Amino acid sequence: MMYSMNKSNISMITAIVLLTGTVLTLSSFHSALAQYTGGTTAPSSLEEQLKLAQEKVSNAQQTGAYGSGTSMVSGDTMQTAIFIGVLIAIFGGVAAAFFAMSRSRQRQQATY
Repeated sequence: MMYSMNKSNISMITAIVLLTGTVLTLSSFHSALAQYTGGTTAPSSLEEQLKLAQEKVSNAQQTGAYGSGTSMVSGDTMQTAIFIGVLIAIFGGVAAAFFAMSRSRQRQQATY
């Protein structure tokens, strides 16, 4: 059974998708700009930004600091190999499941 959509439904769905995309884009854009303004609307000077950047670096270099921007897999090659192996197992399992599902179904001829 096929359902057909008339032009008003298509235009309504398009408007909803565009409105949702616009709202999400604007909210993420505002969040992205917050890192440069420090949460305020007035832009800070270059000297203030440099001072804040130096404070961030010194905080990240302290013992027990987390979130320094260092990659989690750059420590040693064994950890990187394990990480890649886990990713291959996950995505390979999903691909194998889809392949098995596609081979087990009965194929029907397309009707026009």
